[in-house]
Amino acid sequence: MFCLPPDVVCPHCRTTEPNFAFEPVSGRGVVRAWTVVRQSFLPGFDADLPFVLVDVELDDQPELRLIGRLVDGPAAPLRQGARVGPAFEDLGPGVSIPAFRLAGAR
Repeated sequence: MFCLPPDVVCPHCRTTEPNFAFEPVSGRGVVRAWTVVRQSFLPGFDADLPFVLVDVELDDQPELRLIGRLVDGPAAPLRQGARVGPAFEDLGPGVSIPAFRLAGAR
């Protein structure tokens, strides 16, 4: 079980003072699952359709999984177990969010 972002209650021991430690990770991992989003449920996303969200298990910590956009797009040759690396999407001045790119892709 994992929580993104960390919750105010530890999912394992239920303490409200879990003392989370944030540690950098490489962003490299393998695709566990994905979905192609073809319909916008929030205003402002229509221009981005379709896009791919990937569930990635990071190499740095077994069972640590993150969900993010695959910047390669919906036509990318995606498969379960595909290797990915980090990418970032710039949303505005000083605002970037983590994303993923297929390993070896440019």
